[in-house]
Amino acid sequence: MDIVIEGKYKDFDYITVDPISGTVRELGMGRPPKEPDYSFGESYVLSEGDLNAHSHPEQSIYVEIADKSWDLARWCRETIYKYSVEMTAEMVYHGCVRAFGRMLSYGETSVVVSFYCHNKRGNELDLAVIKAAHEVGIRLFFGRMNYDLVNPQAYPEKRASQISYYESPEEAEKNFICLLNCETGTLKVAPALHSFHANTLDAVIGGVNLGVEYGRKVQFHLSEDEGDVKICLENYGMRPVEVLADLKETGKVPSLDHLLLSDCVWTSRREKELIREHGMSVVFNGRMNERVKAGTAEVREYIEMGVPVYVGTDGEASNDDLSIDNERKWQSEKHRLSEDEEKMLRRPFEMAGVRVGELAPGSAADIKVCRNGKLDSLFVGGMAVMMAGELLSKDIISDSEAFIKDMWERKKAG
Repeated sequence: MDIVIEGKYKDFDYITVDPISGTVRELGMGRPPKEPDYSFGESYVLSEGDLNAHSHPEQSIYVEIADKSWDLARWCRETIYKYSVEMTAEMVYHGCVRAFGRMLSYGETSVVVSFYCHNKRGNELDLAVIKAAHEVGIRLFFGRMNYDLVNPQAYPEKRASQISYYESPEEAEKNFICLLNCETGTLKVAPALHSFHANTLDAVIGGVNLGVEYGRKVQFHLSEDEGDVKICLENYGMRPVEVLADLKETGKVPSLDHLLLSDCVWTSRREKELIREHGMSVVFNGRMNERVKAGTAEVREYIEMGVPVYVGTDGEASNDDLSIDNERKWQSEKHRLSEDEEKMLRRPFEMAGVRVGELAPGSAADIKVCRNGKLDSLFVGGMAVMMAGELLSKDIISDSEAFIKDMWERKKAG
């Protein structure tokens, strides 16, 4: 039987949800077709849940030790490169539970994750991320990220971390395909790539083609700092986006319109034009970029050019918080966006056939309910994950918070 959620959404009075698919069946006016399963009165307003379009949730485990003054190199040295090789499935799980719980508390009902911390364990750590999302109740687009370069000149901790991330493109493809068996209505899995400084060109070609084969968006860090530009100019004689365009022009990949490029700080005008021409999308992580002193993407220029744009937070330990609402406000103030331009940061997103970020027939029934401007309730796929301001997974989240704090206290004690 359909789920009926009564409450004001635009000009509509209720939302009918197909419980099997977790999608909106109908937006209705007047009296609902049956007794509502949930009813929200005049002081409540319904809207679509927010999307966090780029996140590394396991990095929430580093919040206690991160310093806001660190630049990107120092941040990496003191967090991921210092501790990656120690990461266990238990640590990944608790870090992700913390992150996903905090996202929900900000009204984010879905998240796009980039995960590369595989630690030579196949999908063991990847499954910990998926488990955390399932138990907390957030919708997850899981990008299983390939990292297939190790820099022999890197300092020992960085090199050891890169070795722990490393998988050949063939291994990465096999492990991605295995994860497809885990998919549910609120979980979709996709191949992903790390960057030009962490992937060979063969891996880039393989990952892009794998996304085409399976109809999935492929995440790719692009020009977060100037290093990617220098690497591409030295290795290929072209800037990063020009390298991608050349792969299409030479027939090595059939299309690029499924690429989801994060950061895109160090891009030329020509690169932006190529992103638009090839239908690629961009995710901005502005507060993170600024905090680690990586630069600032030219957000207004991308919007004016008509490039599809989204907003993410990257990892919590390299950002002020995991609030997409705060991220959009920051972007709007930073770039003096008009109301119409700011709306471009709220576009719907296609998660392997499931459309999120809008409430329309056939789209995901991910609903945010606010009372007097304050978050009150959340539904993911029509199922309640927060009621009356309280997350239903609060006990799980509390246990993870305790685990993380105890872990750092033990490390500090030696």
